[in-house]
Amino acid sequence: MTDSSLVTTVSKQPQALGGVAMRGSLLNSAQWLINKAFTAGAMFVIAYFLTPAEYGVGVGSLAIFQFLCIFLPLTVGDVLISHPKRFELLAPSAAGLALIIGCCTAVVTLLSIPVVIYFYSDYPTGWLIGLLSVQAIRPIIEAKLVVPLSAMRLSLAYPKMAFIDGVVQMGATLLSVVMAILGGRSASLVVPQIVNVAAKATWYSRLATVPHSARFHPKLALYLFRSFAKAASAQYIHNVIVMLEILVLGFVSGKYEVGLFGLAFSIAGQANTVIAYQLGVVLQPIFGRLQDDPERQVAGFLKAQRVLSAVCVPICFTQAILAEPLFRLVLDAKWQPAIPVFQVVSLMQAFYFATGPSMSCLRAQRRFGTFFAWQGIQLLISLPIYWMGADWKGALGIAIASGTCWAISAPLVVWLCTLASPRKHLFDALAIFVRPWVVCVPLFGGFYMLTQWSSSFGRMGDIASLFIIGPIATLLAIWIMRFLHADIRNTIDGFVVGALKKIRRSPT
Repeated sequence: MTDSSLVTTVSKQPQALGGVAMRGSLLNSAQWLINKAFTAGAMFVIAYFLTPAEYGVGVGSLAIFQFLCIFLPLTVGDVLISHPKRFELLAPSAAGLALIIGCCTAVVTLLSIPVVIYFYSDYPTGWLIGLLSVQAIRPIIEAKLVVPLSAMRLSLAYPKMAFIDGVVQMGATLLSVVMAILGGRSASLVVPQIVNVAAKATWYSRLATVPHSARFHPKLALYLFRSFAKAASAQYIHNVIVMLEILVLGFVSGKYEVGLFGLAFSIAGQANTVIAYQLGVVLQPIFGRLQDDPERQVAGFLKAQRVLSAVCVPICFTQAILAEPLFRLVLDAKWQPAIPVFQVVSLMQAFYFATGPSMSCLRAQRRFGTFFAWQGIQLLISLPIYWMGADWKGALGIAIASGTCWAISAPLVVWLCTLASPRKHLFDALAIFVRPWVVCVPLFGGFYMLTQWSSSFGRMGDIASLFIIGPIATLLAIWIMRFLHADIRNTIDGFVVGALKKIRRSPT
C-alpha cells in the first residue's frame, strides 16, 4: 500500500487507525517477543557471572550517560516525521542537524567525566571512565541513523524494520553473554549496545530510500531546531525520569543497591517493551497523517491504549506472582534480595505501558510544550520522593516510590492526549487503567496463593508455577478482558481468528 492510499484509507474508515496501528505493532512485536524472551534469559545468564555491584556499575554508567545527553540526535527524527509532506525537502537539513548535535553531545560527555567521578565515588574510577568514554561514541552513530530510520517509519516498512531490529538485537544480546562469560564484567552491559546502534545505522542506510535532491540548508536546520529544542528537552526529561531511580540510588545507596534494582527493572520491563514501545513507533507516523482530524486521532489512540492495557496489565501481574519461583530456579542466592524489588517494578509496569504511545501521540499532535510540561512537573515531584525511598529502604524503597509516581503520571498523560479532541474523554482515560486492575487484583491474588502452595513441593512446584499456573493465569485474565470493551473483544478475537486461519493454511 502506498503512502497516498494509506492516507485515503485512514481518512475514510474510522477504525482504520487502530487496525493499522495494531497490525504494525504485531509485526514489530513478533520479533521483539522472541528477542525479549531471549534477552530476559540472557540477563539471567549475565547475572550468574556478574555480582550485584558489577551489574550496578554497568547500569549506573548507562543511566549517567542518559543524564549527560541533554540533546539526543534521534529526536530529530521525531520532528522530521511530524512533517511528512515536506520530508524530502527537510531530510538533508535534518541529517546535518543530527550530526552536529551528536558531536556536541559526545564532547559534553567526555568533559563531564571528572565531575561524574566526584559525585559517584562508590563506583570504580577506571571502569567509570572507560564506560562513559565508549558511550560518548553513541550519539555520533545515532546521528547517521536519523534519516534512514525516519524514511522507513514513514513508509510503514515494518516487516523490514522488524527483521533488521530482530537480527541486530539478538546479535547484541549474544555479544553481552559472551563478554560476561569471558570476564567482561560491567562492559558486557554497555559495549553491545554501541555495536547494536552501529549495525542498525549501517543496515538501515543501505535499505532506506533517502532523498538526495535537496541539500543541507542552515535556515531549514534552524527551523527544525526550534521544534527539536522543545521535543528534545521533553525527551531528555523523560530519559532522566526513566533513569532517575538508578541515578538517585547510586548516589544515596551505592552500586550494590543499583545492581539489585537494575536487574529487576531490566527483566520486568521486557514484556512491556515488546508491545508498548513498538506500538509507539507504529502510532506516531499514523497519527501524523491525521493532524486535521483530531477526533478520529484520539479515538484511535484510546482504542490502542485499551487493547494495550488488556494485554500488558495481566502480563505485569503474572510477572509479580512468579517472581519467587523464577528467581529460586535460575539465580544464585546473591540475587534473592532482588525478588521483592522485581515484584514492585512489575506492578509499576502495569501503569508505565501507556507512556510510549502517549508520547508518540503528543509528538504527532506537535504538542511538544505539553510533553515538556508533563515531564518537567513529574521530574520535580519524583526527585524528592525517590530520594526518600532510596534513603528509607534502598532498591525496594525506590521501586515503591517509582510505582507511586507512575500510577499518577500515566493516567494523566493519557488524558492530556485526548484534549486535542473536542469531546471530553476523562473517564475513558481513567477506565484504561481502572478496569484491568479491578479484574487482576482479585484474580491474581488467588493465583498468588496457588503459587505459594505449589512452592511447598520444591523445585517441581516452582516449575509448575512457571509453566502451568502462570500461563493459565495470564490467558484467563486476557479472556476476561474481552468483556470490558468492544475494542478489546474485536481486536483479540480478530487476532485469534487470523492466527487460526494461518495455522489451517500452513502445510502439514
